[in-house]
Amino acid sequence: MKTIKLFATAILFALGLSSVKAQSSDPEFGIKAGVNFSTLKTGLSAVSDKEGKIGFNAGVFARVGKDIYFQPELNYVTFSDKYRFNSNSYEAKFRQLNLPLMVGYKIVNTADLNFRVSAGPDLYYSLKKPVAPGGFKYKDFTAGGVLNAGVDIGSLTFDARYSLGLSKFNKELGQKASIFSLGVGFKFQ
Repeated sequence: MKTIKLFATAILFALGLSSVKAQSSDPEFGIKAGVNFSTLKTGLSAVSDKEGKIGFNAGVFARVGKDIYFQPELNYVTFSDKYRFNSNSYEAKFRQLNLPLMVGYKIVNTADLNFRVSAGPDLYYSLKKPVAPGGFKYKDFTAGGVLNAGVDIGSLTFDARYSLGLSKFNKELGQKASIFSLGVGFKFQ
């Protein structure tokens, strides 16, 4: 099933890239930063008192295309989650590199104002191992999907994003990340 999901994602990604190439325009580059609100979702009843903490993100992006565009990013992301497992408290703190690969559409596309939506795969690589209950371990690499809505006003960009983990950070605890973020950026034109 995972192979089918990855294959379907790759096909959609390739279709998006081919339509972006057909429109070709000068690429835009920019920097961005923002805040994250996260939770580690789990179906395990032994995990209780879950409480997400505020984190931050900072990174760079490129955008290629006119109405339909491709936007890869490279971000440094922090988030954490407090929970109880078997009467013990844990705080898992994540420090990760994030690589979203989004294909988007500009609903309004003028010289000074853009309203846009995008989606795509979202890849995470852990730079530091978070604390986990004894015998359990968090993965270094996880994948998910991302939905983004944004506005560009001149060179300023504003984004609201939801990233849903599709692979488990911790298989034994059944934890998947769910991250909502707000960000602001600057495009170099």
